[in-house]
Amino acid sequence: MAPELAGTYTINGTALDGKAYSGKLTITLNSDNSSGSINQAEYGLAWDNGSKGAGILIKDAIENRFLAAGFGGSACSAVFYSVFPYMDGDTSTFTLYGIRMEPGTFYLGHEAASPFVPRPYLDSDYNLVGYNANGSAYKGTLSIAQQGNFVWQLAWNVGLSTSGIGISLNKSLFAAAFGGEGCGVAVYQVNTDGSLHATWAVWGGVQAGEEK
Repeated sequence: MAPELAGTYTINGTALDGKAYSGKLTITLNSDNSSGSINQAEYGLAWDNGSKGAGILIKDAIENRFLAAGFGGSACSAVFYSVFPYMDGDTSTFTLYGIRMEPGTFYLGHEAASPFVPRPYLDSDYNLVGYNANGSAYKGTLSIAQQGNFVWQLAWNVGLSTSGIGISLNKSLFAAAFGGEGCGVAVYQVNTDGSLHATWAVWGGVQAGEEK
């Protein structure tokens, strides 16, 4: 069962330019998800600066819970990857398994990405296969290149080329956004006291922000 996160939160954060900000965040349970459907984002998010988004609950390798959200306009989308490590002979490597919120609808698809050459680090080129929410399949490539301490540049090529921005949270979670200017991704750790602590980034940037 998903924890009940719906409510209004007071937020304090640090913007990409280092300046502090404050405001309100309202989280609502998606009424379309009341039947337990796994095909649509569970939560809607609305910040008092006018930005809106949608989120799902994910867990890392040690069962910490996170509310992962994409935000921005109707063309924006987000992918939330879990990192599954394994050994390929003597080489430590991994596969990325992603849940993707589709632009404008926030219905959920999924994809998997494996490095061209087995390696233990994220900066790489990947073979990509996935399924849209309607069940149609796609395949192509994904490139991930580091831009800063926690920020990464992504480029998908699945017939059409799309660029995005990603944030690495720990060794088992990676989140990305694409869709152009104004699109972003935020991942809130769900603390035991009911508070949320986020790392966020927006398309085109090279820095991550923080929000509590």
